[in-house]
Amino acid sequence: MLDKIDLLDRRIIYELDFNARMPLSQLAKKLHVSKQTVKNRIDKLLERNIILGFYTDISASKIGYEIYIVYFKFYKMSPEKEAEFINHMCSQKNIGVNISINGKWDYGIDIWARDVVEFEEIYRNAMSDWEKYVREKDIMIETGFYYFKPTQILNLKSNEMIAMEGPIERPELDATDTTILRKLSSNARVPLTHLAEVTGLTPNGVKARIKTLQSRGIILGYRVFINYQKLGFLHYRVFLHMESYTPQLEKKLIEYLKQNKTCPSITKTIGYCELEFRAVVSSVDEFYALMNDMKNTFPEIKEYESIIYAKMHGAWNYFPF
Repeated sequence: MLDKIDLLDRRIIYELDFNARMPLSQLAKKLHVSKQTVKNRIDKLLERNIILGFYTDISASKIGYEIYIVYFKFYKMSPEKEAEFINHMCSQKNIGVNISINGKWDYGIDIWARDVVEFEEIYRNAMSDWEKYVREKDIMIETGFYYFKPTQILNLKSNEMIAMEGPIERPELDATDTTILRKLSSNARVPLTHLAEVTGLTPNGVKARIKTLQSRGIILGYRVFINYQKLGFLHYRVFLHMESYTPQLEKKLIEYLKQNKTCPSITKTIGYCELEFRAVVSSVDEFYALMNDMKNTFPEIKEYESIIYAKMHGAWNYFPF
């Protein structure tokens, strides 16, 4: 069942994305409504599963991790077994994303590992009882991402961006930082008072820790987990295969997609294609219009493949430990 939301709901979602820890009083002032109105609207959006939660973008590379994306095509897996598999994967540590998809693959996961050896160990432990149901799989290593504001829900453009890029770093994170990141990763709006209780710090002490994590580039932003399908959008992921690929071409592609209101994110990967991006569109026609324009603008595109996100299982977790 599709849900309709009015302009105020759309503006609430838009303003909170990238800054989901914004106090209700600040959001109310920005939108020229009462604090109670904003609270009631957010509660309703959560109740209707239009907002599935609030999460924190945490830079994997800044905390010493790589992200390995694995796509599966299932083989002789019954619906009952698939449900069991999904529950199993959602309970695994180091797995931050679980998605059912339609297209070339049936399911996708993100595994966080310090190196390829640890990735293999995590993968084998998670898949030991399930590999027999996999007909084929593809593995990619994420080397960077760019996230944009959800402009499609307001039909506008924005230059705001969250980026994860750069070499792997091995920082020292103490138990307090780890606790704060774990709590924020699953609920970006968790109150300072709760974080103070679980860390033993004062609220101001927690605030200072968070500010430091932000200044170090570990915390990148606070996001809204939007259920685009509930709003009637089609949610694609596109894989671009290029004839030639240079840093200059990559920069042009990223700028093109950044300016396109249908694109909420771009992912740089190694192992399958040159570049991936997500497209949130109102119809199949809109998607094909986007891809035709891209092919005309960038003749270097040899071919592209696409999948549709069918269902997200649990919120995205950028600290799955």
